[in-house]
Amino acid sequence: MKKQKINIILSILIFLFAGMVLFIVCNKSNQSTPAIIIPLKFVGEYRQNDGEWQTLGEATDLSAFAGDLTLRGRFDQELPEGVNVIFYLNHIGMNVSVNGEDIYEMSDEINADLCGTGWQEWTLPAMDMQDQIVISLHNPHSYGNGNAYNELLSTIFLGNRTQVKQFYEKKELPYRNLCIFILVASIGLIGTAIGYQLMQLPNSTLLLKMGITSLLMGIYMYLDTKDIFLRSNRIVFNTYMRQLAIMLAAWVFASGIMELLCQKYKQIAQAAVYLLLCANFAFIAVSLNRKIGIYQTSIWWAGVQGIVSLILLVLCILEWKERKRQDRILLLSGIILYATLLAELLNARLSVCPGGSMIKVVFCVLFLTLIVWSVKMVAFNYRASLRAKELEKELRDSRISLAMSQIQPHFIYNSLNTIYHLCEKDVGMTQQAISDFSNYLRRSLSVVDRTTPISFAEELEQVKSYLMLEQLRFGEDLKVEYHIEKEDFMLPALSVQPLVENAVKHGICQKGDGGGTVILTAKESDDCYEVTVSDDGVGFDTGAERNEDRSHVGIRNVRHRLDILCHGTLLIESEPGKGTTSTIRIPKEDFG
Repeated sequence: MKKQKINIILSILIFLFAGMVLFIVCNKSNQSTPAIIIPLKFVGEYRQNDGEWQTLGEATDLSAFAGDLTLRGRFDQELPEGVNVIFYLNHIGMNVSVNGEDIYEMSDEINADLCGTGWQEWTLPAMDMQDQIVISLHNPHSYGNGNAYNELLSTIFLGNRTQVKQFYEKKELPYRNLCIFILVASIGLIGTAIGYQLMQLPNSTLLLKMGITSLLMGIYMYLDTKDIFLRSNRIVFNTYMRQLAIMLAAWVFASGIMELLCQKYKQIAQAAVYLLLCANFAFIAVSLNRKIGIYQTSIWWAGVQGIVSLILLVLCILEWKERKRQDRILLLSGIILYATLLAELLNARLSVCPGGSMIKVVFCVLFLTLIVWSVKMVAFNYRASLRAKELEKELRDSRISLAMSQIQPHFIYNSLNTIYHLCEKDVGMTQQAISDFSNYLRRSLSVVDRTTPISFAEELEQVKSYLMLEQLRFGEDLKVEYHIEKEDFMLPALSVQPLVENAVKHGICQKGDGGGTVILTAKESDDCYEVTVSDDGVGFDTGAERNEDRSHVGIRNVRHRLDILCHGTLLIESEPGKGTTSTIRIPKEDFG
């Protein structure tokens, strides 16, 4: 074993060393030295709509929401004929003229689908420092790209696509690696969640939704970079995929947050999630007509998303206040993310900071929180699986113990003796008694092999077989009443019969003359199923110490199996001289 560990460590070290050598060699190699790109600055004047001409300065802030923009002036360098200028357009149209002659046009109105983001190239005609360049910019949108004019003026370069691509690939490399890490880790989370679902482990649905959210956010972040359009100039695909990713990520995350809320808040959250789903479907459907691009629906989507985010933010805060401290981590993540999302939706119109930066930073932090939570959940489920194996052995032992406790020599002797005397009086009743006795024995022994809960209807048959035999024995001294309103729910086998047996043996039989009545009730409430066994026997003092007799051990056994198999409870109330009431409650959220 020790030698095997050494071999594994050596293998890891060799791979790490090989990777380090490859990294150093590639870094020092001059085989693909990046070409230099030269930034161009436009100097001159500007005006928006039909306003006054103003000087274009370093601190000039040009909002794309303030209307069409016209620039006139020149570049800060003298450019020879035939050189290439490349620049970045963010959902805006652009026309360029030199000395009154139109030489470049990139219209945003030709096709709504083509109104996206991307790098455009312009081969310069012959011109000198005295030539006047007029650039006309038009923004067709009222939401989402308020910083587009400023982006254009800061991304004008002298060079070609290959040179700009090399520049931005190096600049965006850490960010792109982060996106790839998120994508790979998200696929791991989704795989883990699917495995948990197959094993029917808790929180698997929540983990799956959080994994899908992370995957969609990773796609959005990967596509929301300037260099993506240098590596792939498919404007329609990049624009649609980015917009659909953020829309679906917000919806799946809302669906996940809904899983964390209690019932009274979950119904409100469910209505909000359905509203968002219907809105997403409508916006996607509208964009299919080819006259309205997906980006043009973003202002309406932002309105619906803002309302839903506000509702879920309030619900998360209310739920957070009611939760235990150790259960608050994902709720707190939801609160932070929704607060940031609301700020980002507002920022998309005000353009206070670069688009999407806040939500990306916050998501990355919360993604690490999700990774930590999922790792803790793996550890928890591993410990739970070990405990489950121990509980399985305990349950099997308890089932055997309980089954054997039902088949007492005294009960068998009394039942057979009753049947013996019936043979001389009533053949039909004798046959029924033998049938009840055999059914009782068969069900008592079959519980040894039952590892899952059974229906109450099955348990009721066992109880009836037992009570029929006892009524044959005690006659009119034992009366039985059934008030069964609900039968189709689950509970552990032999969980009601021991309570009935105690009611007969320790309640009615100890009463003496006159006998008594056992009442069995089964009903349904809002949050649970309830089974009650009551008698008007001698009762007992619940506060007094009791011997560890067979009946007391049997009750403890029933409590144990109720708790483990269905999170059920057993409450016993008794008063000397008045009788005993035993109540089983099975929560609906677990079984039914």
